[in-house]
Amino acid sequence: MPLSTSIKFVVIAFLSIVILLSIFLNSRSIFANGQQTTSYSSSSQGKVFVMYAASLVKTFEDILGPSFQNKTGYKYTGEARGSVQIANMITDGQRTPDVFVAAGTVPIMKLMMNNGNNNPDAGSIQPPHSLLAQWLVKFASTEIVIAYSPNSHFHVDLDKAKRGEIPWYHVLSEPGFKFGRTDPELDPKGYYMIIAAKLSNLYYHDPTIKQKILGDDDRNPKQVFAEETLITTLETGQLDAIAAYKHEAIPKGLPYITLPPQINLANPTYSDFYKRASYTLQHTGQTIYGESVYFAVTIPRTVKNSDGAISFVKFLLSADGQHILQSQGLNHIQKPIFEGNMDKIPSAIRNIMTLAE
Repeated sequence: MPLSTSIKFVVIAFLSIVILLSIFLNSRSIFANGQQTTSYSSSSQGKVFVMYAASLVKTFEDILGPSFQNKTGYKYTGEARGSVQIANMITDGQRTPDVFVAAGTVPIMKLMMNNGNNNPDAGSIQPPHSLLAQWLVKFASTEIVIAYSPNSHFHVDLDKAKRGEIPWYHVLSEPGFKFGRTDPELDPKGYYMIIAAKLSNLYYHDPTIKQKILGDDDRNPKQVFAEETLITTLETGQLDAIAAYKHEAIPKGLPYITLPPQINLANPTYSDFYKRASYTLQHTGQTIYGESVYFAVTIPRTVKNSDGAISFVKFLLSADGQHILQSQGLNHIQKPIFEGNMDKIPSAIRNIMTLAE
C-alpha cells in the first residue's frame, strides 16, 4: 500500500473515532441532563386542587394550604365557594377538584347519589362505580354565631346582647338594623341560619322571632350576600351583623354573640331538638333538618391527582392539620366520623382513622 494511501486511511480512521467519541459523550450529557430534569420533576409532586366551603377561606389560604404544601411538596391550589354551589358545579362538570371540603354533609351526599350525568333519577339506584363520590369523613365541627361590626351604630346594644343583658334577637329586629346572611340555596350556612331562627321560635316560645330578624322571604334580597364576600361586606360597614360560624369570627377578630346550645347547632346532645326545624331546598325539593354542623371531606370521582388528594386528606386529619383547625376556632372531633362506602376510602386514610380510635 502506498504511503500516502496509508496516511489517508489513518487520518480517516482517527477522524471517525473522534466523531464517534463526540457523539457518545454528547449522548451521555443529554442523558445525564434528562436524568436531572426527571429528578427535579419528581421532587415537585404536582398540583392538588381543593374546593372548599368559603367560610374556611382564611384558614385554608393563609395557614393550612401553605403548611400542606411545605410539608408534602405538593402545590396547593384552592377555590372557595358555597358548599351547595360547589356540589352543583361538580355535578354539572364545571369544576373537577381533587378534594372537596364541605360545610355539613348534604353537599357531598348529593354527589354520593349522582353519577354526573346531570339527570339523576331519584327512583333508581346508581351504579356505585359511577357515583361522583362514595364516602365522606367528618373531621371538625363549628357553631352558628352572630358576628358584628364594632363600628356599627348598634354596637352598644350588640355588646349588651353579647353579655346577655338584652335578647340578641331584639337587637337584630331593631328598625334600620342591617343583617347579612348567605343564600340557603347555595350555601349550608344560609339554611343553617334559617333553621336556627326557627329553633329560636321554639326555644323562646315566640313564633315571630324568625320573621322579625330574617323577614318574610327565606331568600330576602336585602339580607342575602355571596358567601365569599359576606364578611368583607360586614367589615366595610355595609352591614351591622351577619350569620357566621365561630371559626370565621375568631381569626378576623370580630366580636360575636354566642347563641344558646339549643339554637347554635353545635351540641349533639340537642340533636332531637335540632330536627324539629328544617329548610326545603327550592331547586330540588330536598328537606334539610337541623343537625350539628360538621365539616366533611371527600375525594370525588373528578380527582386527577389521586396521590396528592390522599396526601391532603391525610394532612387534614393529622395532628398538625387538627391543630391548625383548632387554632382557627373549629372544634376538634376526637374520632373522625365516616359515612358511605368504607371500602372505597383509600387505605392510607383508613389507617389514620383507625389510629384515632
